[in-house]
Amino acid sequence: MAPKPNLPADFVDLLTEFAAADVRYLVIGGYAVGFHDRPRTTKDLDLLLGDTLENTERACQALRAFGAPSGVVDSFRKAGSDEIVWFGSPPSRVDLLKSAGGVDFASAHARRVHMAVGALDISVVAIGDLIAMKQAAGRDQDLVDLKRLRRVMERPKRGG
Repeated sequence: MAPKPNLPADFVDLLTEFAAADVRYLVIGGYAVGFHDRPRTTKDLDLLLGDTLENTERACQALRAFGAPSGVVDSFRKAGSDEIVWFGSPPSRVDLLKSAGGVDFASAHARRVHMAVGALDISVVAIGDLIAMKQAAGRDQDLVDLKRLRRVMERPKRGG
């Protein structure tokens, strides 16, 4: 089993507020790669959130409870599905997305996997969906991640 990424306390606090508000989200990006393979350096926590009015309002409630600036909360509420709203500074930046290339949120959320951090259950994008997202993005780092993720998929399953 791959070592789990070490989430900074602020990220855990944010995801705790998401859990309390019943926000539908998926951890994607570098932290998801670290969950499925091995941790790597990343400048932010990428979160894909379900793009419904109800989920957006729950996310805004959680962001307020977390202490995000009101401008961030308002920007996320008004953001289009193709816009990224972010706050913080690398490496503690958080990127909030309402869509990601290569996946449909509802289907990806149904296939999500779980990472436990203490008592907190964190929703992480499944490896197949992460691969589809990396293929769709196609940036240099995504291509490096794709090679690593494909190797993980090719490994024999243990204990089965």
